[in-house]
Amino acid sequence: PPADPEPVTPPEPYEPTLAELQAAKKQEISQACEQAIYSGVSVTLTDGSTEHFALTEHDQLNLFGKQIELSAGVTRLKYHTDGQPCRYYDAADMQLIVTAAMDYVSYHTTYCNSLYSWISGAQTAEEIQQIYYGAEIPEQYWSDVFRDIKKGDADA
Repeated sequence: PPADPEPVTPPEPYEPTLAELQAAKKQEISQACEQAIYSGVSVTLTDGSTEHFALTEHDQLNLFGKQIELSAGVTRLKYHTDGQPCRYYDAADMQLIVTAAMDYVSYHTTYCNSLYSWISGAQTAEEIQQIYYGAEIPEQYWSDVFRDIKKGDADA
């Protein structure tokens, strides 16, 4: 009869490097940021009503076009809220929509970049695990722009 096979020692579990953990965390944060932006922003219009606007890349491009129309002096602009047919917005309301959308995207992009700085500065797997989208970022990782936003600088 054949000899009994030699016992096989199970391999050690793979331990990712710090750089691999950081890259994975940045990817996770990137997806969360994109999802937050794409979910959109609610805007209170001049009549006091509130409407919600998605901010996918396509929506952002459309709103950039609306900003150009506003700059050209157009006073009646076609646009739509989530899942609704196109309608007309006056210039004041469209400016509110464009400004809110730009501020919203800018905030999330700036917040995400400061999270990236925190991830890059993390020295242990445990520290990386503590980082998530929505976490309060330690000040040492704030960019100048994020610092201005956090302090409520009107020019930020």
